[in-house]
Amino acid sequence: MRASTADTVIFDFDGVLLRGDAFGLFLRRTAFAGARLPLAVAALVLLAPIATLPALRPWAARWVSRIGLVGRNADELRAELERFGTNLGAEPGRMIEPGLRMIRTHLAAGDRVIVVTACEHTLARAVLDAIGLAEVELVASRIRGPKLIVHNHGATKMAQLAGQGVTPPWRVAYSDSLSDLPILDAAEQPVLVNATTRQVAQARRLLGARLTTVTWLGGQGPGRPPHTAGDVRR
Repeated sequence: MRASTADTVIFDFDGVLLRGDAFGLFLRRTAFAGARLPLAVAALVLLAPIATLPALRPWAARWVSRIGLVGRNADELRAELERFGTNLGAEPGRMIEPGLRMIRTHLAAGDRVIVVTACEHTLARAVLDAIGLAEVELVASRIRGPKLIVHNHGATKMAQLAGQGVTPPWRVAYSDSLSDLPILDAAEQPVLVNATTRQVAQARRLLGARLTTVTWLGGQGPGRPPHTAGDVRR
């Protein structure tokens, strides 16, 4: 990765560029398909109470991932993830068009754009490449065979960025999740996407007047940087 610059812009992936949870879709449609379905149901029933506790959620995610991926060798799994990501990028209605227009607006302006996501790296890279964003940098979760070795969630995103030499402040950050408050707080302009009233209130307690909110639904959106008028609210 290049050195950090004042024009760095951070984008979350799931919920900002893509509708839903890409890796969760992979598990449900592929990893937990067929004979693995009963095992998946049992695992989810057992882990659901744990997943409600923020401190234990990464641990639960690791076990769900491992159960879904066990038995696949690394090369087979990588090929499956690449194929699934390519198909997901082409799926009608799957991508959030206002988010894509915004990321392309930043690229056209010469900004350095980095997608920072809890989604698995091979899968997220395949989606981005399929939708014409091969030049966008990516910091994501990592697996080795069936084992999740880096869950790029919450504060881990900041550590991963720092490990790549990307240090705050960055100019703009877009996310739909309060787990990304460290990312948003490190931005000169934090942007919360499709937030509920409660999420906005919680984020504003930390971010104050810097916080901008946008609504990117139904394929409509401003296609403009967030400091302009349109669907943007402070």
